Amino acid sequence: MNESKQIVRLSSGEIADVQRQARAKLGECRKTQAIIGTQIFSILGLYARVIYYPLGKVGPWGITYMWGMDRGVTTEKPFVAINTSIPVDAQVFAAAHELYHIWYDEKEEAISASILGETDEHGVQLDISELKANRFAAEFLVDEEMLRQEMRSYSIRPHKIGVKDILQLTVLFTVPYKTMVKRLYEIEAINQDEREKYLAKTENSIEQLCKRYSFTVPETDNRIVIDNLVELAVDIYEKKRISYERLQYLLSMSNLEPSDVGVTAPQGFIPPREDELDDIMEE
Repeated sequence: MNESKQIVRLSSGEIADVQRQARAKLGECRKTQAIIGTQIFSILGLYARVIYYPLGKVGPWGITYMWGMDRGVTTEKPFVAINTSIPVDAQVFAAAHELYHIWYDEKEEAISASILGETDEHGVQLDISELKANRFAAEFLVDEEMLRQEMRSYSIRPHKIGVKDILQLTVLFTVPYKTMVKRLYEIEAINQDEREKYLAKTENSIEQLCKRYSFTVPETDNRIVIDNLVELAVDIYEKKRISYERLQYLLSMSNLEPSDVGVTAPQGFIPPREDELDDIMEE
């Protein structure tokens, strides 16, 4: 007899904690009463060394690697990679998601940012930390006060919301469409049936609706921006915090080999196959 898998969701207490965390960080990071949007990239840069790199449309949205942990506090800037193969609004969400891991996680390991649901792209249940990071990103980027203010500005009335209104708000806040639908449900501006109806729309239908209503279709930029990657990678390798294989992977982003920067392979080292490289980056 097959046992059904129980879906893990955040408790009301956990949600309240995440909301308090998001409000506290908004108070620290937001200098004026303005939408965060793409300012999130500047905020992320204050707390991490960031690489913007196209990791593929089915790759992780973002990856955080923290080291130098001392009693739950990182003593060195974490390393974050943001996948530029995904639309910019998803990159914004990924950056906020990774900030949660930097500010509130105590794991000294690589952490992949999830897609917006409760499972990853392989259907695997997300752990509590990932669910918290998703909820934090939504609360931080689309805080309730600012959302209600923009709804009033555009004469968008709760329980009278159509898909055009949702697209308008999505563009204003530079967040994924599904994030906005969920936030509207969370602040009780739409009901459960409306939430399910709007979430059921496909990416293709959302793109068509954007064009119909003359909204900008979320696009990828595939940009490559590397913040002191070579220096950072060699430094953390010499401190024995990453493997030689991971060093190879990171240096390959700058078209370099370890030998180019004076690092020799460990004795008995066997180069990884091409199909193993993605696993090395995520391990």
